[in-house]
Amino acid sequence: MHDLVCPRCGATNEKAQFMGPFCIDCAPFKLECPKEFSIELCPKCGRMRVARDWIKLDIPIIEKLLRRKCKGNIEKMEYDPHTEKATFFINKDNNLMQVGRTIDFKPLKNLCPDCSRRSSGYFEAIIQLRGRPERIAKYEKLLTSELSKATFISKTEQKKEGKDLYVGNSKAVVALLRELGMKVVISRTLHGLKQGKRLYRTTFLLRL
Repeated sequence: MHDLVCPRCGATNEKAQFMGPFCIDCAPFKLECPKEFSIELCPKCGRMRVARDWIKLDIPIIEKLLRRKCKGNIEKMEYDPHTEKATFFINKDNNLMQVGRTIDFKPLKNLCPDCSRRSSGYFEAIIQLRGRPERIAKYEKLLTSELSKATFISKTEQKKEGKDLYVGNSKAVVALLRELGMKVVISRTLHGLKQGKRLYRTTFLLRL
């Protein structure tokens, strides 16, 4: 003998989850969610766009953005864009039940500004490494690793006197060199104009 039988479909609590007297499929609760969800993703680096920012792919943020598009007595929501499975925790008459939905994840592929600039060879700064070859190799590895967290290196050039690193963002170079406490000689050259604003390229000379 079953403890619960859904009055609408006849399902029992042995095979179905119940919310009050009804099984979860027949229970009268409010849940509205989209059939598909899109977000801009960079096909090169895999970062996603949130408002004006491009950030590392973050599942909790995706869940938060999707949650804004859903309506109902939702206590919380979990979503996996890889499986496209969404789990809603619904509060109905002080009963918390799980409801599953499939929401198609359709990323919009769009190059982020960094990848777009990198592919075009864009740079704002040149780091000139000068000194003994072993020290140049050491600091090239260090600077490349640290700068990749904030910007990109569009190319490197081997010179007679050392090596040059062409970096996408000059502010990232300033911040890193300040953090490392390195002595540097700085020079700036006018690169052009954009909307009436002067654009400069900055050269950072490091003697190692």
